[in-house]
Amino acid sequence: MHSYVPLSPTTFLERSGRAFPQRSAIIYPDGIVTYAELLHRSRCLAQLLKRLQVGYGDRVAVLSENNRQIIETHFSIPAIGAMIVMLNPWLAQQDLLSLLDYCQAKVLIVDASLSEKILLNPQVNLSHLQQVIVIDGAVNPIYSGVLDYETCLAGEDGDFMLDQTVVSELDPLAINFTSGTTGRPKGVMCNHRGAYLNALGQALMIGLNRASKYLWLLPMFHVNGWGHIWANIAVGATQVLLPGHEIRDSCWELIQALSQYQITHLCGAPRLVRSLAETPGDKEGFQGLTITTGGAAPTPTLIQKLDQMGVNFIHQYGLNETYGPYVVCEEQEEWQTLPPKNRALKLARQGVATIHAGTGLRVVDGSKQDVVWDGRTLGEVIVAGNTVATGYYNNPEATKKAFRDGWFHTGDMAVIHLDGYLEIRDRLKDLIYVETDYGWENISSIEIENVLCQHEQVREAAVIGISPEELGKNCTQLVAFVEVKDSQALTEEDLRYFCGSQLASYKQPQVFFFTNLPKTSTGKVRKDLLETEAVTNIKLVNGYHYEQRLSIKTAPHTLITVS
Repeated sequence: MHSYVPLSPTTFLERSGRAFPQRSAIIYPDGIVTYAELLHRSRCLAQLLKRLQVGYGDRVAVLSENNRQIIETHFSIPAIGAMIVMLNPWLAQQDLLSLLDYCQAKVLIVDASLSEKILLNPQVNLSHLQQVIVIDGAVNPIYSGVLDYETCLAGEDGDFMLDQTVVSELDPLAINFTSGTTGRPKGVMCNHRGAYLNALGQALMIGLNRASKYLWLLPMFHVNGWGHIWANIAVGATQVLLPGHEIRDSCWELIQALSQYQITHLCGAPRLVRSLAETPGDKEGFQGLTITTGGAAPTPTLIQKLDQMGVNFIHQYGLNETYGPYVVCEEQEEWQTLPPKNRALKLARQGVATIHAGTGLRVVDGSKQDVVWDGRTLGEVIVAGNTVATGYYNNPEATKKAFRDGWFHTGDMAVIHLDGYLEIRDRLKDLIYVETDYGWENISSIEIENVLCQHEQVREAAVIGISPEELGKNCTQLVAFVEVKDSQALTEEDLRYFCGSQLASYKQPQVFFFTNLPKTSTGKVRKDLLETEAVTNIKLVNGYHYEQRLSIKTAPHTLITVS
């Protein structure tokens, strides 16, 4: 008899709910949710959605900052064959409305504090949206037909089983939007099988188990929290949620939480991790803590600092199209004997394919031939396997362009070192081409950025190239945007001297701006905005460059606007 059962992460909660009923699944500002309670609430939500006529292939959008209800939706929505569409709560109103219209969501589950972004817009014409459910707040009586999340769950009996309704493991369970730094976001479709394997792979890679206490700093809307929502439930770990303002406003309070809740794991962008590491005060909570980072590459300087604090540091690389992490920098035993700086340089590389990625990782040249493993020859990273998306929702043109011949073309340029470790050098679109005495050379902006970040007064850096046409010059200008620790303690001449001692002449920036770096809500530098500012602000006076210190305004966890 054939006993095949489709793989789906929805089964994790059914198993853990029965195996660990009284274990704390979630610790949140107002209390604790046990695994038995989480299972019951998730079953009730699935029942509610079924009663609202949500079924196979329908989209249910979720708009909220990190909270316990998001965890419930990640089991309830896929369990009924629908797709969960996580929306970035920090997007502008018009962007949110555009994405809701694009994915044709049938139901919207929205935090009360964000509901006015949708419900109070007189221009909203979302005819496909049949129901709005509000969480964490009273339903405003002016909204007709809007349901209260907790009231609705209380009206269900929870008899629905989360692990018995998935028809095919290849059915999509989620749509995750790309950051859209170069155009309209694309909706990445992820299936049950990929989410299941990614979750188990992540649990193994970062060492999650039932004794783990995982602090949520990573936005849950970002690739379903890298799959860690499912990974934590799979092993019976405890997930800790802090009030949003503590995450945004106070690194000191976050550090206090490490000891208070005995946190074992957290994940976040290098910028947040660096802020935690640089905050003065007791660092006892960092000893033995596992910190995983990705997105932007961490600098060797940051890795050295974390190592000195006793942190188990894990560097991963991935994309929306790979369900989050796909490559991990596995540390080799012999690296432990290297000088700290040399060890940190190795750990700053992206690494090798994760357990769940398998062997579907290549770096190829323009003829799709694998590049030489010499640490110098650039090629594009292409990936294939169980945890690679099936394509972009309702966007066949973009799907055809990126998913070719069985491989997803990432647009990331990298080298492979002699030991087989991948190192990202740049985005294909961010490679800078300059003309030297010996011909055209391509320059990795990441290489220059890493050198700048080795300066003790530099917090972070971003480098772009401005073409001759844009500036009216006869050569490409390398422009460095530098975020400094003390704006009065560092000059442009200091950086020129520093770069001169570290970089070949054609790799040295000609222009420096001191500013805060604009970023997306997931931590990626908005180089498109930097390019606009550079072209606008660079002035050439008597053959010499003159610049002002830019003030690029940022708000916590918002998309950046440049003033």
